Amino acid sequence: MTIDGDPYDTTDFDMREFTLTAQGTLRPELDLTPFEASPLADDDLRLVRHLGRLEAATMEHLRNLLVTATHKDARVTAFLVTWAFEKFWLADALDAVLEAHGRPRLRDDEEGPRRHAVSEAAERRGPITRALEAINKGVPIVAEHMTTGLVDEWVLGEAYDVLDSRAANPALSAVLDRVRAVKRRHERFFDLEAHWRLEDSARAVKQTRASLAKAVWPIGAIERADSERTFFDAAVWGGAEGHLRADSVGDRVAALPGLDARVGSTVTRKLTA
Repeated sequence: MTIDGDPYDTTDFDMREFTLTAQGTLRPELDLTPFEASPLADDDLRLVRHLGRLEAATMEHLRNLLVTATHKDARVTAFLVTWAFEKFWLADALDAVLEAHGRPRLRDDEEGPRRHAVSEAAERRGPITRALEAINKGVPIVAEHMTTGLVDEWVLGEAYDVLDSRAANPALSAVLDRVRAVKRRHERFFDLEAHWRLEDSARAVKQTRASLAKAVWPIGAIERADSERTFFDAAVWGGAEGHLRADSVGDRVAALPGLDARVGSTVTRKLTA
């Protein structure tokens, strides 16, 4: 969608440049030697591990998106494939931090049992069920997926800020700065797409509202161990400061086209539950 002077004109995002400059491994850029003298605390490493696992959960999410009408949009599909590639390497960068502390890589460390809350059953649907359910949703489902991706970027952004603040470690801050630089392009695309698609279709708004009401944050959390999710939620959303962070995410959701304070409050409540 192209509207002269519109800050959400999708031509602001150069898809060709994005795909041609996709970020691969970050390891050659990372200076991990300072961790030898100033290692991270155990809980900070635990948060690093959880964030890495969330970044690495992209392929399962991508599979669920591309069995719907979203795969018919060539521009969105080009973004999502490159996005998944970049997130793989973001997880690898966090792996490098763990390895610098003599800790096992993400895939080599066993997790505990998952949470099986009834309220999360809808988000555990497999690709076949999602494909069948998406038949009647049509193209407006793309807005749903773009908005969910945007909110997830906001949620993870808050988590990275918490980790950076609590660790107060310059070496980690340098790693996180690189991670966040990569993620800024992801957020920009989701932001542009969510805005124009929600503005363009009342049906897209309705479907997106319903989707946000049942979403589990962050994306990929339902595949993580219950104990690690509890730790993450307490670290990021616990206490007065955590509730303010959750309110900030909810306020940004409420400001999206067609959404409102009620939808924002639902997201906030799900974050702090």
